[in-house]
Amino acid sequence: MSDVVSRAREFILTHARLLERRLFEVHFEGADPYQVCQVVRGYQNRDGGLGHALEPDVRCSQSQPLFVAIGLAALEEVQCRDLGLAISTCSYLESVSDSRGLVACLTEEAYRDPIAQHWIGLGDTPGLNPTADLCGLLYFHGVEHEWLALATETCCEMVIEDPPLEAHTLLCVSRLAQYIPGRKMGERLLEVIADTLPRADYFIPSAPVERYGLTPLHFAPKPDSMCRKLFSQDQIDGHLEDLLGRQMSDGGWPIDWKAPGPAAELEWRGRRTLDAICTLSAYGVV
Repeated sequence: MSDVVSRAREFILTHARLLERRLFEVHFEGADPYQVCQVVRGYQNRDGGLGHALEPDVRCSQSQPLFVAIGLAALEEVQCRDLGLAISTCSYLESVSDSRGLVACLTEEAYRDPIAQHWIGLGDTPGLNPTADLCGLLYFHGVEHEWLALATETCCEMVIEDPPLEAHTLLCVSRLAQYIPGRKMGERLLEVIADTLPRADYFIPSAPVERYGLTPLHFAPKPDSMCRKLFSQDQIDGHLEDLLGRQMSDGGWPIDWKAPGPAAELEWRGRRTLDAICTLSAYGVV
């Protein structure tokens, strides 16, 4: 284990929440991916959704579509499929969707508890983010559901007819492109991403990173990522060098926004640290 990973491991073990600790064990210590599934199931509420501040900047216990996306993504990260869990979230998602199947990141209940300032007025409109992400993740888990079919059709129409010019939304579309049944539509969505991403808000094409945003490494965290072909080797190398240089003296990576409190900050730093060492390891940097 390299010094970079060893220091990150110590930070994760002493600062991060159980979910990131379990993910680290799977990625770097050969643990059973089902351990991650057990943790994610602990966030589920009776309505089928996931709650309990699964997005650390949103401290409510009630189910939120964004939390469902984060939980299902944790399972996809370690290639652990849980069809039962995935199907059980669909009833909740359908209950908070609009007539086209779209969901918002957050429901009004999310704003009754501590929440990061950047979420105020941002996450309560149904849209591609997080609906496209959720659809892709549900397909990864093998789900077939009436709401999923409607939401997928709506998302594909929206992306093709009016491509989003925002990086977080395009990242959601990339998940749908990766897992949607039928590769023809997946390739069409990828073409839209390739055409739109270079001019999208919050996209940082070249290092160094001097503001909040998404980089090519968010879209291609591994060399075999679907979106890797969208970026030059110079872009990837520059961002890898920049990412490596951001490890702090405590072994963790920082966040570049204001969290609603110290617990949220540490939980997000744990996630950021795990992402950093996974990406650096995948590209052979550490």
